[in-house]
Amino acid sequence: MLLLLLLSTLFCSAGDYDSLITFLPKQKYVSTFTANGNEHRISYNKLMNRNSLIGSMGGIFPMVNIRYKELDAQLSIASSIYTFLNSAGIRFQVVNVDFFVDVVADIKLSSETTARMGWGHTSQHLADDAFESLGFTKSINYARDFYQLFLIHQIPLIKGFVYGGTYYNYSFLIDKRTDGEFLFEVGGEFLNIPVHGPINFYSAVDIKLRSELAYGSSQSYQTGIKVQNESLSAMRIAYTYRTGIEERGQFYNQRNTYQTIGMFFDF
Repeated sequence: MLLLLLLSTLFCSAGDYDSLITFLPKQKYVSTFTANGNEHRISYNKLMNRNSLIGSMGGIFPMVNIRYKELDAQLSIASSIYTFLNSAGIRFQVVNVDFFVDVVADIKLSSETTARMGWGHTSQHLADDAFESLGFTKSINYARDFYQLFLIHQIPLIKGFVYGGTYYNYSFLIDKRTDGEFLFEVGGEFLNIPVHGPINFYSAVDIKLRSELAYGSSQSYQTGIKVQNESLSAMRIAYTYRTGIEERGQFYNQRNTYQTIGMFFDF
């Protein structure tokens, strides 16, 4: 309601203050955090040397651009579902289902630098197959509500961008309350080298540090090819190497290393 009031006020004042409001803008202000293991996107990843899949369905959707005097901001809503599947002959067994939602404001500080702030929620669960077919007997009650603050900076020298920031988990449940924990994240995309026509070769990295696990890290390294349009939507085929603390909440205190080949659709 407060947001609608703000938008109405700015819209009504457009003539006096040279403001501009654009609903459902086509172009995003911030590129996808490419190597992030739970970024909002559609994806299909096959684990190498293991008959398992990681899939996701979602995206980030710009809702409104606001330009008012020195302010240039974009408000977006994002949501995704991630799942991990094991092959069981003619069917797949769904191990876990993880839900993510974010509401973010991307504010341009300069032509190269953007600040992102927002709110988000995730809850992460074992699926029915985990109990019925895989022998699990107990799940973890895992949920986080958090605020986030990031800086994203374009660097022409590396033909890409870097980012860094933090999530503050003001409400954090891992069977019991553990509020006030931080998750720090840094990463970037670089070496966007033309291959043929609109196809580029690229590399990316993402590293997370989790305070609830003595700042243990979740690391993701990715390289592949992509096609990206002017609105920053992209289609990619990539190899990813992941190691460190599990990203899946049901396995939050476990370490794992695996390699994947997959397709990504960043909307």
